[in-house]
Amino acid sequence: MSASDRKGIPMKTPELELDVAVVGGGASGTYSAWRLQHEQGEKLRVGLFEYSDRIGGRLFSINLPGLPNVVAEVGGMRYIPGPGGHVLVDNLVKQLRLPSQPFPMGAPPPVGSLNNLFYLRGKRFRYRDFKEAPHKIPYDLAWSERGFGPEDLQVKVMNYVYPGFDQLSLCQQMQVKVFGKEIWRYGFWDLLYRVMSNEGYQFMKDAGGYDANVANASAVTQLPATEYSDNTVFLTLTKGFQSLPLSLAAKFAKLPGLLPAKQRVQMNQRLVKISYAKDRDFPYRLHFQSTVTEDGNTRDTTGSQVVKARQIILAMPRRALELIEAPLFDDPWLKENLGSVLMQSAFKLFLAYEQPWWRSLGLVAGRSVTDLPVRQVYYMGTECEQPGGEPSLNSLLMASYNDIGTVPFWKGLEGGAPFVGHVPSSHAGQLQATEVVPRCQFQVSDEMVRVAQMQVTQVHDQVELPRPYSAVYHAWDADPYGGGWHEWKANYRIEQILYRMRKPVADQQIHIVGEAYSMGQGWVEGALTVAESTLQEFFGLKRPNWLPKNYDLLPALTPDDGALPCQDCGKTLNAVTTFAYEGIDHGQQ
Repeated sequence: MSASDRKGIPMKTPELELDVAVVGGGASGTYSAWRLQHEQGEKLRVGLFEYSDRIGGRLFSINLPGLPNVVAEVGGMRYIPGPGGHVLVDNLVKQLRLPSQPFPMGAPPPVGSLNNLFYLRGKRFRYRDFKEAPHKIPYDLAWSERGFGPEDLQVKVMNYVYPGFDQLSLCQQMQVKVFGKEIWRYGFWDLLYRVMSNEGYQFMKDAGGYDANVANASAVTQLPATEYSDNTVFLTLTKGFQSLPLSLAAKFAKLPGLLPAKQRVQMNQRLVKISYAKDRDFPYRLHFQSTVTEDGNTRDTTGSQVVKARQIILAMPRRALELIEAPLFDDPWLKENLGSVLMQSAFKLFLAYEQPWWRSLGLVAGRSVTDLPVRQVYYMGTECEQPGGEPSLNSLLMASYNDIGTVPFWKGLEGGAPFVGHVPSSHAGQLQATEVVPRCQFQVSDEMVRVAQMQVTQVHDQVELPRPYSAVYHAWDADPYGGGWHEWKANYRIEQILYRMRKPVADQQIHIVGEAYSMGQGWVEGALTVAESTLQEFFGLKRPNWLPKNYDLLPALTPDDGALPCQDCGKTLNAVTTFAYEGIDHGQQ
């Protein structure tokens, strides 16, 4: 018998029974499923569910026509290698043998990023001018604020608030008091208002490129943020950052185990509801609505299923969690703390050109920054210069990477006549005109490209730029993401929430993992450290042998005894003084 019994009465499809249901096909979800299957697949039935037709979540890699080896990363795009960087991601990439390559932030040494442009308040200058010619910076900065780039100025603020703040543990940072109250009760903007000029704040916001860098998120996590210092080295994955979750999902499906491989990864399944059942073996029912994805847009369709589970891992951002109906979210603690993070909107627009016109301006890689709505312009590379690249000058520009305050500007340019582009000469006769601009969730408009082209022209002080032949963009504020990344809010006990959120209700076997409630917000590292710590603590998985033993997945919880250490105080203060002396414009009185 198949769909009906001998009397012709339709038979109900048996409900899938899982030991662990992992919901969310992004980095933390695919990682959790892979680790569970690798370590306990012979004993556990593990299933992975994704609401769309795409594995990756907020890692989304696109190759535009004519650029098979230059990736448009409309989501996450890089990581920091080495012992002081993103240790889990770095070692995982090596374990999976995924090819990586530098993500340069400037020209080859010795020039580096010194030649990259800033166009602020109608004035152009180079990165080197922060120190070499501070009089060119069009901000009325206090004398002690001159001579610093935006990242170094943030370090100076940290040194003023509490020298060596970045060397304290999280619990110690939570104890620091500034102007009579604990620092965790301050939003970062609120704190900056008290320790620097308004011009200094505006300079940090404009020249930093990200509104999020000075957003009014928790001062505890904002204050020591130095990921974008001049000396930071980044890597990316040669085949796109999305190849990380894609590889994890593929390996998860191929590993031996109790559950047949074809049942392990279920795409186009939207989790609508979690209900509790009086079933000691499978206490949870996951109610999924079938979806269909067309041209990147996912919508509900006919069909649904109920899955039984012993344990659940919700590998989701905050907004996706809010869309689920479940008694779990009636818990008072979870109600209070689910909203402890801000959802920050983000937007990226890529333009493809038939030649890298920016090279004639001395610009090779990295970014130029402006206070125009495009905010950041990244020079992503030329096809012929890539490993195994085709002999073509086709080049990719991230014409806009912006967040929070400027996203509505670009959202207002959605719709209208679509951008059609043109077939590049390198692919004449190989591409149809309809194939030049990819069909995606967000179809780029002709006006959006025109306005971006106009602003990029202005940033680079050119009369007219070559016409782009293709374009793609993505905005991360739509459901189920709610934003490109998260930031902790002020007035929340971060050190308590990030531990408990992994199992928010003590008597329920439901876990929340991902970047949202981590100490690495905005990075894949944050998503994976929360996932790995959850797997070790609540699922009994051993620490993988490829992960260094001395790497802390979560901040250590130190006793709150009210005493803050002062180790090597003299050395710390000397470093603070030296740093300030190097930046101050001593000609200003």
